[in-house]
Amino acid sequence: MNTSAKLPLKLSLLAVSCALALSVAQAQQNSQTQDDATTASDNKKSDKEIEIITVKGIRRAQEAAIDVKRAASNIVDSIVAEDIGKLPDATIADSLQRITGVQIDRTAGEGSSLNVRGMPQVLTTLNGEQFLSPWSITNVQANYSDIPSAMISSVDVHKSMSASMIAGGISGVVDLKTRKPLEMSQGWTASAGLEGSRGSITEKDNHDANAFVGFNNGDIGFTLAAFNSNSNSANYQMYEDSRMAWPNAGGDPTDLNDNGNTVNDRFLVPAGYGVKAYVMERERKGFAGSLQKVLNASWTASADVFYTKMDQFDRGIETQFNGSNNSNYDVLRPGSVLTEEATVPGIDGAPDRVLHSLQVAVIEAPDFQATTRSRQNHTDATNTNLQLNFDDGGPFTGSVRYVYATAEKVYEDATFQQGTPAWYWIDADNNGQNDPRDPFLVTVDYRPEYPTFSYTDDLSGVDRLNLYQAYAYGIKDEATMDAFRADGKYEYELGDFSSFEFGARVGTRDVDTTRYDYLTPTARYSTWSDPSVDPDLWYQMLPGDQVWQRYPDWRDFKGDANLGLPAATDLQSQLISYTDFGPFQGFESGVAGLDPKSLDNLAQFMDFVYPGAQKFNDPAKAYNVEERATSAYFQGNFDNAIGIWGIPYSGNLGLQVVRTDRTVVQSEVPLYYEAGNHFGGGANGSQSWNAVFKSTGTKVTEIDFTDYLPSANINFFPHDDVVVRFSYAKTMSRNDLINVGEGLTLWYQEYTVTDEDGTERVVTSAGGGNDQGNPNVKPWRAVNYNSSAEWYFAEGGILGAGIFLIDVKSATETLQEQRQYADSDGVIRRSVNVWTTKNVGASDLKGFELGYKQSYNFLPEPFNGLGSELNYTYSDSESTDRDLEGNPFPLQSNSKHQYNAVLWYQAGPFSTRVAYNWRSKQFNGRVGLNTNEAPISLGNWAKDAGYLDASINYDPNQHLTVYLQGTNLTETNQRSYAQFESQFHSMSVQERRITLGVRARL
Repeated sequence: MNTSAKLPLKLSLLAVSCALALSVAQAQQNSQTQDDATTASDNKKSDKEIEIITVKGIRRAQEAAIDVKRAASNIVDSIVAEDIGKLPDATIADSLQRITGVQIDRTAGEGSSLNVRGMPQVLTTLNGEQFLSPWSITNVQANYSDIPSAMISSVDVHKSMSASMIAGGISGVVDLKTRKPLEMSQGWTASAGLEGSRGSITEKDNHDANAFVGFNNGDIGFTLAAFNSNSNSANYQMYEDSRMAWPNAGGDPTDLNDNGNTVNDRFLVPAGYGVKAYVMERERKGFAGSLQKVLNASWTASADVFYTKMDQFDRGIETQFNGSNNSNYDVLRPGSVLTEEATVPGIDGAPDRVLHSLQVAVIEAPDFQATTRSRQNHTDATNTNLQLNFDDGGPFTGSVRYVYATAEKVYEDATFQQGTPAWYWIDADNNGQNDPRDPFLVTVDYRPEYPTFSYTDDLSGVDRLNLYQAYAYGIKDEATMDAFRADGKYEYELGDFSSFEFGARVGTRDVDTTRYDYLTPTARYSTWSDPSVDPDLWYQMLPGDQVWQRYPDWRDFKGDANLGLPAATDLQSQLISYTDFGPFQGFESGVAGLDPKSLDNLAQFMDFVYPGAQKFNDPAKAYNVEERATSAYFQGNFDNAIGIWGIPYSGNLGLQVVRTDRTVVQSEVPLYYEAGNHFGGGANGSQSWNAVFKSTGTKVTEIDFTDYLPSANINFFPHDDVVVRFSYAKTMSRNDLINVGEGLTLWYQEYTVTDEDGTERVVTSAGGGNDQGNPNVKPWRAVNYNSSAEWYFAEGGILGAGIFLIDVKSATETLQEQRQYADSDGVIRRSVNVWTTKNVGASDLKGFELGYKQSYNFLPEPFNGLGSELNYTYSDSESTDRDLEGNPFPLQSNSKHQYNAVLWYQAGPFSTRVAYNWRSKQFNGRVGLNTNEAPISLGNWAKDAGYLDASINYDPNQHLTVYLQGTNLTETNQRSYAQFESQFHSMSVQERRITLGVRARL
């Protein structure tokens, strides 16, 4: 979209905003006096003056959040704790979803990551300075999974920027705030909370304990907060990776849809048909402390530390009927229900492809796998701050500040598979010849609320699960961050300007990412009487580095005399029968598997199954990125009590310059297999998927770029209860580091080729891959326009409306492109689709917001305890990425519509709240359609969803509160589809949770 096409929209936004301001001014002009103007000007207090130190109760928390919004110089929305250690919801993200324009994602039922106005490029700060989170070491999107709400006193969401703020958020900045000792009431303050909870599906007891103590004598003060929690949440899922049926055979040879077309039809099908029965356990602990000391009449020193640690275990069992047959996804059989959706025109002489969605799958699966799995995230982060503030009562105030942080996130994944592969022939009728295994006849119906499975086989024993295989890997992200900044403010009148702010900052973020695999010393020349292998080498171990396997050969529970393997009696004795698959029907008779907890210790588990297994780093997935940002800003703050046409105004105007120096270190690895350049891979590279390449060196890329970020905020006060705001800012945000540092990795598959003499043989071919690391990728850049009108019509009451336009100048997208790589015999035969990262052109995100809060204290008793909060956000965007029909995709993670409705009641010792949050369908990104044909652009869309929460609080006295909370009372699930609403893609089951707690305080 060109600039001339955007200009009218920008002008119309400003025109509407100006008209809104002038209409409000005209309505108030007759009654407004010069005293009113002076009063309005006086009402513009600083954030320090307005900060609420002790907040108790729903009514007071809402009033405090409104006060923060009213006093801010830019567009801000806030949440404030009702009491020490008590934000409105169980997690910070859950609380933030109540803010107009904030959309959250959920993991196992808990709020985790979020976006602002439909964009995930959001900067998180802690007390105004950059915050290093384990969940955002390599990602941009804010994620608060490891931060309990009890540690935070308030959160501000800045939707318009000013030059004095840290650059790094495209659509907003989320500032987490902890309590400052010298701003608390003098004397001792203490509180403690304990709660227990239980889910409607897991039915396991959980706990959460937190404590806070603070002291302030006016000269020195400290705070210390600590927490510990354990929770178990249902995480039952279905996730169907999309494939195309018959991509290699050229069509539908069985004419499933009975339309006479056996050439052009293509069906979107899963790679496998099954469910995942997981329970996510989260163990959190940590502390936050602050010390402040008045050194003299001019200087105050402070030191802060914020520490969090989480161990997250996502354990369970997966079932999967194989959707592939001889490398073609052709297991669908008559009786399947399909719908024609779209036609993709052929390219370069290829025929058109007629795509069909799948509602009922009648399949003849060649085999079945039961998978026991343990997926873990271990996070650890420490953020520290040392600060000196200067204020001698004169015109100059300032501060110097040093921030240092470390964070680590380790993801580990261990998998134990059981099955009887289709190639595993046995002598079923005892006639001396091996017979092929009978396929599994299964029907999967995706149309009900919960998909159903029906079949006749028994999956609870090993009679059809003869073989086993295990593998494990991990990813370790480590980061350090340090920043030194100096800020000053000088009060000096120059025209409308009353003060000037200025400062400089140098910050460095250093990130190391490593992937490691557990390789097993199990590779052989052959595991059967392979005629292509010298008989003297049958069953023999491969020599040297070739002995290692990333994915070991399948083994038989009963052992194998030819391989010298005894029966796996110890392993087999640990098998149990799983019957709990939540609401998914069809597996009630049980599926065999291990206790997932036995996989938690990857090294111990892999050594038990495969003695001698070792951990190997994969250099292709390793990288280091250091980004050093040097910035300086100058900002003028203006204030005019007379104003324009008698309308007072205030605001700021400034410029921030940011220079970023990026150094990327990547390992260089070979693409082709040669002797000595890899671990594993089989004889002559015949098992390429099993190999880990050795590093041949490192590649260092150094680039730098400079951003000039002007900003302006102006606020009009046509009446002492009305504020009309306008803002403009250029913004930028760093890239996800996977899009900067990760190297090229390919995945491989085997297929049969026929030589000129008619000989058939199996070769290994690249089936696809990832090459997402682009050290030269540019950051996200945008221009933001905002305006809003706010009417503070009563204490605790606000009616507001706002419009916004985020003009994205530079964005980053991950997309597939076709490439060619040689097969294992050196011949190029196929094209494969590889994911890569590119900068793309401009896109827009525009919309409007409506918000209303009111305390109905004017009503007669008992209704005077009522209050409500309503808000709605419309957020529309178009990226340059388009689907197969040419329709533009929105920016990723955005929902076009969202609203919140909160009703609360507070009277005497009793208070209660009911809250409902709803968002329309959400764009999750492209569907990873795996095909060797030309890429097809399909969108992954999450369906609209609404969540109902409620809480009841009772204070028998001023020192004690007892509360009962319910989250996701309607047991809303997350469900997504692949491009077409009738094409099931994934589903995540989320349970209702009931919490009973008590909180005590001095």
